[in-house]
Amino acid sequence: MNCLVTGAAGFAGSHLVEYLVREGHAVTGLVMPGEDTRRLNGLRGQITIRQGDVTDRQGLADGLGNGKFDYVFHLAALASVASSFGAPSLAFRVNTQGTVNLLEAFRQKPCGRFVYISSADVYGQVPRSSIPIRETEGVKPASPYSASKAAAEVACLTYWRTFALPVVVLRPFNHTGPRQGPGFAPSDFAGAIARIEKGLEPPKLAVGNLESYRDYSDVRDIVRAYLLAAQKCEPGETYNVASGRAIRIRELLDALLGRSRAAVTVVDDPSRQRPSDMPYVVGDNSKFSRRTGWQGEIPFEKTLTDLLEWWRSSV
Repeated sequence: MNCLVTGAAGFAGSHLVEYLVREGHAVTGLVMPGEDTRRLNGLRGQITIRQGDVTDRQGLADGLGNGKFDYVFHLAALASVASSFGAPSLAFRVNTQGTVNLLEAFRQKPCGRFVYISSADVYGQVPRSSIPIRETEGVKPASPYSASKAAAEVACLTYWRTFALPVVVLRPFNHTGPRQGPGFAPSDFAGAIARIEKGLEPPKLAVGNLESYRDYSDVRDIVRAYLLAAQKCEPGETYNVASGRAIRIRELLDALLGRSRAAVTVVDDPSRQRPSDMPYVVGDNSKFSRRTGWQGEIPFEKTLTDLLEWWRSSV
């Protein structure tokens, strides 16, 4: 199949591109003009890289060219919840308007399947009685990031109902693994440990709230789900992609510290607390699993080991 991946140079995007190539698909990766594409270095010559900014309709059209795509995977986004509080307008411009621009482009030249990568953050504060979270749970965004993603979901489903654009909406829960950049708890912890081991930072690790629970998967399992969604999911439907298990952030940190080659002191940093933070998040992936047969396969211990090793090779 001929595939387009927006956000191809990003964390999940680069893993998806790699997986699609391994599965025998032709891949065009859309990246921002001037964006760092080192995550794609190992794929040079195997993929087509095109530049295009989803917030610039003409630039996006130029980047897409005349290619016809069987599958479109829309991952390009301002992906950090924390940074969205300081730049809400940017979050909506990239995540919402950028998605509308891409939808409009493919209304003009239809594709086989358009997979929109939303986020489980759109659920917002969910009562414990409603956990594990199902797709029928109402969305209550609690950050500019999640609000912008929820608005983009509405746009996607509108294009399905109005223009019959074959859109599938996915709501992945937390995922991590090698190549994840800063701004996300596991990667921030692993990056700090790697720098401390190298003597580049004092042996102190500043942390925010460690008592929340999150549903974590390995990014390599998550991108398998993205391809299955394109192949097997019904357009106009929304699906959770989740591990179905809860991991306390403190336990995640302890697991990484247990892999550290240096002594590290953990220090509370109130500035790292979010304005809103749900204490317990677990997703129900039964709808997606019934449709596709997907389940996570990579043990989380391997995920953390690979993440820390990636940071060690990067610093």
